[in-house]
Amino acid sequence: MDKATEIALLEELIGLKADEQLFTPDPQTSNAVTEYLDPAQFEREQANIFRAKPLIIAHSSELANANDFLRRQVSGRPLLITRDAEGELRVFLNVCRHRGTRLVDDEAGCKVRFSCPYHAWTWNNRGEFIGAPHFESGFPDLDRDQLGLKQLPALERHGFVWLLPDNANENGSVNSQADLADYLGEMDKDLAWAGTADLVVHKTDVQTRHCNWKFIVEGGIESYHFRVAHRNSIAPLFNDNLSSYQCFGPHSRSVLPRSTITELADKPQSEWNIREHSNLLYNLFPSASLLVQSDHVIWISMEPINVGCSEVRMTTLKPRESQMPEIYWDKNHAFTVHTLNEDFDIGESIHSGLASGANTELHFGRFEGALHKFNETVRELTI
Repeated sequence: MDKATEIALLEELIGLKADEQLFTPDPQTSNAVTEYLDPAQFEREQANIFRAKPLIIAHSSELANANDFLRRQVSGRPLLITRDAEGELRVFLNVCRHRGTRLVDDEAGCKVRFSCPYHAWTWNNRGEFIGAPHFESGFPDLDRDQLGLKQLPALERHGFVWLLPDNANENGSVNSQADLADYLGEMDKDLAWAGTADLVVHKTDVQTRHCNWKFIVEGGIESYHFRVAHRNSIAPLFNDNLSSYQCFGPHSRSVLPRSTITELADKPQSEWNIREHSNLLYNLFPSASLLVQSDHVIWISMEPINVGCSEVRMTTLKPRESQMPEIYWDKNHAFTVHTLNEDFDIGESIHSGLASGANTELHFGRFEGALHKFNETVRELTI
């Protein structure tokens, strides 16, 4: 984000605050309850969105050293993410090529080789088949060279590991930096500005939430609920229902000004710093949100499990060379999780009442336009 954009975004919000106005560029809309309940719709979302769009699946700092590995579950697929001795990152299906059991059970670690817990078939962290007990006598017709782990296209950009669609290109190459930059559009520049490549994971909380995945996203892209839902947490830090947003293709950037924004009126614009006086929420469609704060970033990752269940990962990313003590980051992380849980609790509450018949549609006000744009994107991709 360049300085001119920072100033323009802050000017708009300062003006709205001074005039006691709200950011209302959109008409009132609604969304059908069936969009959150229909299993067929969920399957279309899995096929046309989660397996057809680039997804952030890890932060590079989680595999900081040679021979590090991670286990993840993404879009219903078990994944093994490795970094070899030369520093190259790969993503494989975490499935044995013999009888199909899960190859690696550990969540993370450092290994050069992975041995199946069923029959000890073994691969290295480049996915190459090493061998198995009694292989020559038992499997004379199998070609060892064809038994490598199934690799999926992936790359690293802005400090994140991105899983690419299987059909990203014909030869399965993972060298698609230009394609990913095109997909991100203007967001690509903002991620560079946010410095996520220079951050490291401090702590992660993982939860299973009993609600449709879209409620997890919707809970963060409007500030109408702040004064009520977050009255015991962040409400005093922000203005009542004051925020703005802008879409970049399927992605969006929301600006949530802090109550201190009024202090900028007495300062020259050259001294304005948007990260000091607002939080910026980047929604990287479909499943990642980055909450950019003054000195760190919160990464929220969401994995749909079924139409009424989602896994949520909340990660605090701190500066690699932070001078702040661990207790500072622990408190920040705990406060973030507490605040997000207020949103997720409401998401579960909403989902629990969907089938009651009380509503056939949910209503989005003129200041909740980001919710409509998000759901329109989902619909366009699942028709």
